[in-house]
Amino acid sequence: MNLSITLDQPDSHTAVIACGGDLDAYTSPSLREAVHATGDTTRMLVIDLSATTFLDSSGLGVIVGAHRRMRERGGELRVVRPAPLVARIFELVGLEAVLDLRASRDAALAR
Repeated sequence: MNLSITLDQPDSHTAVIACGGDLDAYTSPSLREAVHATGDTTRMLVIDLSATTFLDSSGLGVIVGAHRRMRERGGELRVVRPAPLVARIFELVGLEAVLDLRASRDAALAR
């Protein structure tokens, strides 16, 4: 399956990337490009995985890289919780303790 990615920047300091489909070795470079496209002024990056149906280590690597990038610039990464099977991946690798996982996009955008 393919990955659909949309990037919304409601203001100069906030970016929301929504992913739908499979986030894997073939499609994760598209997410990495979207993260880099948010620019250096972004202080809050939301990655919405609620429509993501599959996630592998490549996708996790991009998310961890985005987290590191945001922390280095004093920003914040929030992840909208995916479906239970994908969310389980975060639990298995211990990232639910590191990443800011939110139940919905509204909750992720709340300041």
